[in-house]
Amino acid sequence: MKKIFGFIAAILLASPLVHASQISGVDGFGNPVVPGATSTITFDDQSDATFSSLSTGGVTFSGVGGSLRTNNDYHSNYNGRGTRYLDNNAGATSSIKFAFAAPVSAFAFNWGASDDVWTLTAFNSLNAAIESFVLPITHGSNAGDYVGLADADISYATLITSTSYDFIFIDNFTVAAGATNVPEPTSIALLGLGLMGFAAARRKSAKK
Repeated sequence: MKKIFGFIAAILLASPLVHASQISGVDGFGNPVVPGATSTITFDDQSDATFSSLSTGGVTFSGVGGSLRTNNDYHSNYNGRGTRYLDNNAGATSSIKFAFAAPVSAFAFNWGASDDVWTLTAFNSLNAAIESFVLPITHGSNAGDYVGLADADISYATLITSTSYDFIFIDNFTVAAGATNVPEPTSIALLGLGLMGFAAARRKSAKK
């Protein structure tokens, strides 16, 4: 029996697991392309304001050790879309957190005006880092550059730079609602074969 359980464990460990994947592209004046997208936060319904934290559309945007703001001074520029966008208070904040009310399977956002290196990191519900992504430097691009990450269980994400006063823009924040973490079809099939072998071994033992 130990051999059977060992066999099942071995095939499950050998089977491929789902890993986080990077999302990036150019969308013109559309929304970021997110697999299974369920909602987009445009910030157009916000007033011009500065804050440490903003909760809207199931996401809480926080300036870690600094403030954020919704603004329209440069609307429709630097990959901002519509009448308003979110920024890091004109460069005053170098660390931003996106906390999801419920785990999501993917998210992405329009990314603009960066002149320095920023790193996007996603975390699961156990506070373990899933994946990090060094974002492209966009400078003055207004082509609709977007970035993000996809995984079955994203609880929150951080956006951090080691450089002070890099003024960046975030807009059209798009998410895909989370799905129950289930094994890939290959893993399920392998587990089924292992259990069938286990049942056959038990029947054989019972006949002896």
